[in-house]
Amino acid sequence: AKKADTKLHLAHSTGKRIQDTADELIETVKRRGKCPTEDEKATFLSDGNDQYTHAILKNFDKETVNYGQLIKVRDNGRIIAKIRTIIFGEIEDFIDTVYVERYNLTLRHGISRLVRKSLCFSKCKKMLDNHLNVYQCYNNLIRTNSALTIKTDKGMKNIERTPCMAERITNHIWTWKELLMFKININY
Repeated sequence: AKKADTKLHLAHSTGKRIQDTADELIETVKRRGKCPTEDEKATFLSDGNDQYTHAILKNFDKETVNYGQLIKVRDNGRIIAKIRTIIFGEIEDFIDTVYVERYNLTLRHGISRLVRKSLCFSKCKKMLDNHLNVYQCYNNLIRTNSALTIKTDKGMKNIERTPCMAERITNHIWTWKELLMFKININY
């Protein structure tokens, strides 16, 4: 799951396209995200996989969520039509999955375990999940995104930002050392 406006990698779930995988993803989004209300609804966009519909309804109140699907109709592998459907709620923006598709490409370029038909292809789910978790931290805290750059007046340096800076989770670009040395305080 990715926020289109800030490019924040909020959650991921690996596995086959089954209900459990969709449930795990949406549960993680619910745990990590802000609780939506009827005034501030969460918006979800996906492909035509109905498992997301069930997972969203299982984790969120229908009145607090907007959900739309983009179904690509193919003929001999070529896309011949795109059907955009609002499943529930109201979606003012154009329904498209281009942001998550682009991010999946970025993941494939950045993580050799996701490259198909290669020696590095990941066969162990736990190791893949661990690698994705590290990459998620890197993407959110260390890697600047040109789409998030704040342009300044001439003569001044533009302000580069990470997704966590755009979300106001942090106020600076982290280093690898800072990330790896970060101590988590867990109070049980």
